Amino acid sequence: MKIYKLFYCSFFFLLLSSLLFSQNSTSIHVTYEPEIPPVANGIVSLGYAGMMGGIQDNIVIAAGGANFPAGKPWEGGSKEWYDSIYYLENGIWTLSKKTLPIPLAYGASVSIPGGVLIIGGNNKDHISDEVFQISFDTTKKELELENYPNLPEPLAYTNAVYTDGYVYVAGGMNAQTSSNSFYRINLENKDYWEQLHDFPGEPRAVHSMAVQETSTSKSIFLIGGRNQKKGEVSNHLTNFLSYDIKKGQWKNEGDLVLNGSKKVIMGASAEPSGSMHILVYGGSDEVLFKQLESLTIEIETAKNDSIAQYLTQKKNQILINHPGFSNEVLAYNTMTNKWFVFDTLNFKLPVTSLGIKKEDSFLLVSGEVSPGIRTPKVFKFQDTEATHVFGFLNYLVLILYLLISLFIGIYFSRKQKSTDDYFVGGGRIPWWASGLSVFGTLLSAITFMAIPAKSFTTDWSFFMLNIAAIAITPLIAFIFIPFFNQLHISTAYEYLEKRFNYFARAFGSISFIIFQLGRIGIVLLLPSLAISIVTGISVETCILLMGVLCILYTTFGGIEAVIWTDVLQVIVLLGGSIVAIIWILVHTDSSITEIIAYASEKEKFNVINFDINFTESTFWVVFIGGLASAMVTQGTDQTVVQRFLTSSNIKDSQKTLYTNALLTLPATIIFFGIGTLLYIFYSEMPEKLSPAISNNDSLFPWYIVKELPKGVSGLLIAGIFSAAMSSISSSLNSVSTAFCNDLFKRYNPNIPDIKLLKVARIITVIIGILGVLLALWMANSSIKSLWDQFYRFLGLFTGGLGGMFLLGMLTKRANSTGTIIGLVLSAVLLWYVSVYTPINFLLYSLIGVGSCFIFGYVFSLIFKDTK
Repeated sequence: MKIYKLFYCSFFFLLLSSLLFSQNSTSIHVTYEPEIPPVANGIVSLGYAGMMGGIQDNIVIAAGGANFPAGKPWEGGSKEWYDSIYYLENGIWTLSKKTLPIPLAYGASVSIPGGVLIIGGNNKDHISDEVFQISFDTTKKELELENYPNLPEPLAYTNAVYTDGYVYVAGGMNAQTSSNSFYRINLENKDYWEQLHDFPGEPRAVHSMAVQETSTSKSIFLIGGRNQKKGEVSNHLTNFLSYDIKKGQWKNEGDLVLNGSKKVIMGASAEPSGSMHILVYGGSDEVLFKQLESLTIEIETAKNDSIAQYLTQKKNQILINHPGFSNEVLAYNTMTNKWFVFDTLNFKLPVTSLGIKKEDSFLLVSGEVSPGIRTPKVFKFQDTEATHVFGFLNYLVLILYLLISLFIGIYFSRKQKSTDDYFVGGGRIPWWASGLSVFGTLLSAITFMAIPAKSFTTDWSFFMLNIAAIAITPLIAFIFIPFFNQLHISTAYEYLEKRFNYFARAFGSISFIIFQLGRIGIVLLLPSLAISIVTGISVETCILLMGVLCILYTTFGGIEAVIWTDVLQVIVLLGGSIVAIIWILVHTDSSITEIIAYASEKEKFNVINFDINFTESTFWVVFIGGLASAMVTQGTDQTVVQRFLTSSNIKDSQKTLYTNALLTLPATIIFFGIGTLLYIFYSEMPEKLSPAISNNDSLFPWYIVKELPKGVSGLLIAGIFSAAMSSISSSLNSVSTAFCNDLFKRYNPNIPDIKLLKVARIITVIIGILGVLLALWMANSSIKSLWDQFYRFLGLFTGGLGGMFLLGMLTKRANSTGTIIGLVLSAVLLWYVSVYTPINFLLYSLIGVGSCFIFGYVFSLIFKDTK
C-alpha cells in the first residue's frame, strides 16, 4: 500500500511541476539602473560619452568621459573632459573623492580580478599612454588607484579584453592615424606590455572587441570600426578579424553581412554570450558620419567665410535632425560563423557607451545617443530568450514515461527476495536484454547530448573513440569474461582478491565507487540542463526530480528493474534520434548532396588526424586512448561486468557483449550525424540558435524543444531522461553490489542474506543522495563540456585498475607486492601528467593501464610475494 501511495504522490508532483514552471519570454528584457548623477548639486545630469570602467565584486565603476555642458555643438558649446569617478553599490551611485590623474575619455577599460584597468584615452590636449587600476576598498568604502606600466604608444578609441590572466589591447588612434597595434600584459607579473604581431588589414579605431570560444580554441574578435587619418575622410570597415590565442594567429573572417548587405559598426559595445555567441549592441553606420566628416574637412579648407558658413549650417541641420544610432542587437555564432539580428529594440542605443558584464546581465552606462547629445541612463539587458511553452501533450508523454519507469521498479520489487535477485536477477534475465542494458548504460545521456554537441562544434574526431570500444570487444570476450564466469564471482573486484590480495580488491571497489559518484553527478546534470531549457524549471529542481525517481525504482526493483528500464531507454533513445534526423533533413533547405558538400568544405567530417601530437584529439590519442578507456570500462567496471554475471554461462555473457558492439556502430553514426546536421540547419537559419545557450551540451535539446512538433518533443525529452536514468540506476545498483560484496561482507561474514538485502537498499539510497548533491554542485560550476569531464574522471580514477587486471590475467609472475607498488606509482604518474603536462585527457587511461602494468611487473620480479 505504501508503494502505491508513493506512486500517486510522484505522479501528482510531476504534474504540478509541469504546470507551474512552464514559461515563455522574449529575446532581451530591458530594465534600467539608477542614472549617472551630476558632478555637482543643481546641475542637470547630461551623461558622458567615452566613459571607462568595469565591475569589481558586483560594484560598478565608471570614470571620466566627455560631454557638452555649455550647449550643443551647433549652439556653440565646447566639449569638456572629466576626471570624476563614480561607483554603483546597492543601487546607489556615489561620486568618489578620488579622481583620475587627468581628465580622460575614450580609453580602453576592462574588468580584471581585483579591480578595473583603465588604458590610454584622450582629452582636449593630448592622447594618453598611461595605464592604471581602479579598485574598491571594501573596508574604507573608497576607491584606490594603482599605476601600471605605460603602453608602448599613446592610444585612444581603443579596446581591450581580459582572458586567462592576460589583458589584450588592440587598435585605436594616436595623434594622427588609426593603429594596427596589438599588445598584452601578464597580470601576474605586471612588468611590461608585450608587443604582439599587428593585426592584418587596415588599422582600426572605435571598433568592438570580445573574446569567445571557437571550434578550435578561444579567440579574440575585432569587429567593425574605422580607419581614420587626420584631415581625411575615414574608411569605414565592414570586415572583422579573429585572433586564435592558442596558435597566436590572426585571421580575416570576412565581412559582417546581414540580409546580403555589408554592414559598418562603429562605437558599439560587445559581449560574449553563452558558449558560442557574441552580442553587439547598436553602433553607428557610415552614412551620416561620412557626411559630417566630409563637411568638417570642407569647412576647415573653405576658401571664404560665406562658404564655411553655408557648410556649417548644412552640418548643423544634420546634427539637429540626426535620428540617433542603431536599435539592433546583433549576434555572431563563432561555431557556424554566421551573423543575425538577435533583437530589435523600441529605442535607439547609445554609442561610445561603457559596456559592463554584470552577472547574467549586460549594462550600457551612459553614452552618446546622437552627435553631441549624451544620456545619463544606465541600460540593463538580460537575455531571457526561452522556448515556447512545452505544452500539455509533451508533458503528458514525459510524465507517462517517468511513471512507467517507476512502475517497472514497483513491479520487480515483488521479486526481490534475496541478494541474488537484487544483484544478478536470479538468472531470470535473457542475454539480449543484458546486452541492450550494457549498450544503454555505456551510451546514455552523454551520447544523446554531448556527441552531437562535439560534432557540431568540432568534427568527427571522437568517432574513433567508439570504434575503439568495438575493437576491444575480442579482448573482453576471450580474456576477461572467461575469468569472471569460471570463478563464479559476485563482482569484478573479487577476482583481484583471488589473484592478489584483499587490498587490491578493496582498492578496485573503492575506485569504482568514487568514479560512479562522479558519473552519477554528470549524468544527472546533463538532462537537467535540457529540461531547464524546455520548461524554465530550475536545473536544481530537475536534478532533484530525476534523482528521487531513479533512487526509488532502483531501490525497489534491483538489477531487473535497471535492465528492463534500460531496454525501454534504448528503444526511446534510438527511435527518437532517427525521428530527429528525418525531421532535420525535411526542414533543411539543402539537399543531401549539398549537405555533404558543405559539411566537407567546413571539415566537419574529419575523422582521422595522423599528426604526431599527444596534446590534441589526433587519431593516436583518440583511438589508442579509447582502447584503454574501453578496456577499463567494459572489463573492470562493475556496471558492465554485472551484466555479464547475470548470464549463467560464458556464451551468453559473450552474446551480451556482442549485442553492445553491434549497436554501437550505427548509434555512433546516428549521433555524430545529428551534430553535423544541426550545424547545417543552424548555418542556414542562425537566428534559430539562441545566444542564451550557455552550455554546448544543451544544443540538441534546444533543437528538440524549438523545432520538433509537440508530442515528438516530449518523446525525445523523455529519451534524454531515459538515457540518464538508466545510467544512474545502473551505477546505483552496481555500487550497492560492490559495497556489499567487496567491503561490508568482509567485516560481517555471517550476516543473514535478508539483512544484506536491506543494507544494499540503504546504500542505494545513500549513494543516490550523494550523487544528487554532486550534481547540484556541478550545476553551479563553469564546466563547458561534460563529455570531456567524464573521460577525465574515467582516466584518473580507473586507469591503474585496468593495469591490475591485465597483470593478473596476462602474467604468472605478477604478485601482490609488485602490483600494489605499480598501482601507487601509476597513480603518482597520472597525477603528475594531469597537473603538469598538456597531454590530452583521453590518454590518461592508457597511461594508467600501461604504467601500472610495467611498474607492477618489474617490481614483482624484484620483491617476493607477501600475499
